[in-house]
Amino acid sequence: MNRWFLVLLPVIVGAVSFEDDALKRFAEGVYGAPREKIYVHTDKSVYVVGERVWWRAYLVDPRGYDWRVLSRFVYVDLVDRRDSLVARVKVGERGDTACFHGYLPLPTSLPGGDYCLRGYSYYMQNEGEEALFTKRLRVVNPRERRVQEEVSVEKAGGDKRLVSTRFTDASGIPYNKVFLTYETTPKGGDFARSTVRANENGEASIRVDTAVKRVTFSFRDGDPFSFSRDVFLPPVTRKADVQFFPEGGTLLAGNWQRVAFKAIGEDGLPVDVEGEVFQDTTLVATFASGHDGMGTFRLPVSPGRRYSIVSRLPSGEVLHQELPESSRTGFGVTVTTVDDSVLFYRVMKGDAAVFPDDLHLFIHASGHVMGIERVDRLFKGKVELADFPEGIAHVMLVDGKGQVYSERLVFVRLPGGPRARITPDKDAYAPRELVTLATGLLDAGEKGSFSIAVTDDSQVPVDTLEDNILSSLLLTSELKGHVHAPAYYFSGAPGATEALDLVMMTHGWRRFDFSTLVREGKVERPYPIERGQVVSGRVENLWGRQSRAANLILFSTSGIVQVGDADDNGKFSIDISYPDSTRFVLQALSEKGRRNVVATIDKDVFLPSRYLLPRVPRTTPEENEILSRERALNYYYENGERVYYLNEVVVTERKRRKYHSFYDQQARHYADSATVARDWSFDLVQTILHMFPGVLVETNDEGEEYFSYFGKRMYLLANDFEEEINFLRMLSQGAVLSIAMLDRHQATIYFGERAEGGAINVSYKFGFVPASPGRPNIIPFTLLGYQKPAEFYVPKYEVDSIRLSREPDARRTIYWNPTVKLENGEKNELSFYTADTPGSYSVILEGITSSGKICRERHKLIIRRRGAPERETR
Repeated sequence: MNRWFLVLLPVIVGAVSFEDDALKRFAEGVYGAPREKIYVHTDKSVYVVGERVWWRAYLVDPRGYDWRVLSRFVYVDLVDRRDSLVARVKVGERGDTACFHGYLPLPTSLPGGDYCLRGYSYYMQNEGEEALFTKRLRVVNPRERRVQEEVSVEKAGGDKRLVSTRFTDASGIPYNKVFLTYETTPKGGDFARSTVRANENGEASIRVDTAVKRVTFSFRDGDPFSFSRDVFLPPVTRKADVQFFPEGGTLLAGNWQRVAFKAIGEDGLPVDVEGEVFQDTTLVATFASGHDGMGTFRLPVSPGRRYSIVSRLPSGEVLHQELPESSRTGFGVTVTTVDDSVLFYRVMKGDAAVFPDDLHLFIHASGHVMGIERVDRLFKGKVELADFPEGIAHVMLVDGKGQVYSERLVFVRLPGGPRARITPDKDAYAPRELVTLATGLLDAGEKGSFSIAVTDDSQVPVDTLEDNILSSLLLTSELKGHVHAPAYYFSGAPGATEALDLVMMTHGWRRFDFSTLVREGKVERPYPIERGQVVSGRVENLWGRQSRAANLILFSTSGIVQVGDADDNGKFSIDISYPDSTRFVLQALSEKGRRNVVATIDKDVFLPSRYLLPRVPRTTPEENEILSRERALNYYYENGERVYYLNEVVVTERKRRKYHSFYDQQARHYADSATVARDWSFDLVQTILHMFPGVLVETNDEGEEYFSYFGKRMYLLANDFEEEINFLRMLSQGAVLSIAMLDRHQATIYFGERAEGGAINVSYKFGFVPASPGRPNIIPFTLLGYQKPAEFYVPKYEVDSIRLSREPDARRTIYWNPTVKLENGEKNELSFYTADTPGSYSVILEGITSSGKICRERHKLIIRRRGAPERETR
């Protein structure tokens, strides 16, 4: 047997015969290209329209959580449950290394509901959508209080479900005898529209296909008023899914083996389960789930025998399953950790297995090779964990060709992580009183960059089990699938360590594939590292051939003019820094100064927008109570001012609609300039998505964007002429006169099959955007630029005239600071004023030290009622 030793990359070449090729290719794959991971800290997780989502992104190298990454920009998206992109912002590095922070405004037209916030660098897209950071945000729109819905779903036989609804106003009075129009997308991707009438209690029932995930309800013909609501149906749950995971991956004949299990519903949430395991007809094991539907049992594995399992659920449902057939020629590894300091391992094999010549036990963690040992017989051993990085370690049995025979994940905890100090200057505070927090690091020699959020507990639910900077960077970002309540495993609760090992046994590794790296070394990465901003493209002549050395002039609305040349292949790249909403015009001329060339601009390519969270999320009673209270409000905050919703007033004379296009009169949905201005969101494309439910933006294989309606492509026009979707992004709010949406029946009459999903016509004022000169060598365009920084507003009650004002201060986020610098031995004070609401505030501080240690601290502040006696100060 070869010796066991610790190997830290890149000092890995020539260690033993096994790694002559395999480790070189592994190192080339892991260290031959940069790697990045991201976490996004938001000020809270529940918002009301009109607010901003304040955020700080931590972009690090996962091989040690080093700030020194190459990407200089990050992206943060907001995606709704229709898989539609609501917003995307791009933020450049600000101040300190890898410090990215910004905001997402939530327009008042945004429908209430659950949204998925995604964070990533452009380069991170190479690892697929699972590598993106995701977080659920809940948005409340008080405007929707006018219509409250109650929905229940039950089986209706065959492939149908019965959806029962009841619509009432904010006071609980039903909308009786109203006609409801509803739209669904059944099998085949084609949409269906029907009408149903509510009874005297406001109740209506419809039958839908089991494949339908969403039903859009509206009042027919806007009577009694215009209203539209997406109702998302829960997944069709016939039974829970109980999965079994033999330790090491395979049942090995002739061994006592530990088998883990996990019971989940089709919504991805855990359910309890218990049952028995039978070898033929003999009972050999019983099991019952512990934490979150997970557990283990020990099984004597005999050659040639079949094992059946009977699982019982709390609902009374009984599942009958069989374990996979055992292997007589396979290999496996089992591990155990003791006191987070020693890893014990044992190599197993089937009763007829013969060891190959180049089989090795291989351990890596955070991209570092932590150990290698030749395996030529059954044996067991141990490894000290003192030199391991904190997080997930990967233990494998592999051969020199990269074939993995067995693998096991282990979570390594390091004692004595970095600790931050949050010390308020008082035990309790009065409303509108100055708070001073003394912050610092308690670990000698440590310093770092942090973000801090202070929120009102009575208005912002704080889920102590949701993903945070520790659980995200160390756990969920490394695993496949959804981990329920991940922060629990870092809470220090009794049994959390044992439950975390169950997570290791029931989830797969996702950071990179060892076999692929060993076979291929470097992996193709089509998304480049974004070090700066460029405008790039290609210039061709009228016959489609490259126009070498073409002359280029780039104009922008920011006043910058850049001059450049194309290379011998007609490609060009112009370095330019530009903020968001910048508009460009590019003029291209041939090498001899002629206009007979065609210029095209490279567009950023992004992964599809998908809601990457469980469709039925976990909620807490406290969260539901706060959401119900927020939905009952008839106002929202915009720019720090309270804006009230007023009921519509019925007038005796109907306003005459002004049409700007023939299609305006035919439209199923129509919006005039006033409606567009009221519902404007980021740009015209996003405004259309908000105004017309069911409309999405999709991208074809050639990278072309287009509107779709319930899975069918729509035909787009601007001023009655065919146009591309990117043209709409150039139109400002004031340029739009009207938007008309024709359904597919109307649109196919005018435009044929190209309008199979309907049509959209935008009427706009001529001269508002750069007019097309009719020459292909001059093209106007827009690109996503960086977001300009904004400062979080904190009121100051320094004088009595302001402090005694009767204007209510009901802020939800009391304080937000994305750039808190802490260093051991140095005092850092943060100051802000409390709001009017008595109760408690949650203070959450998150960040990473310069040595790559992840830190999170929570603290509570107490706010007294007005006139309550003041406690002694500290």
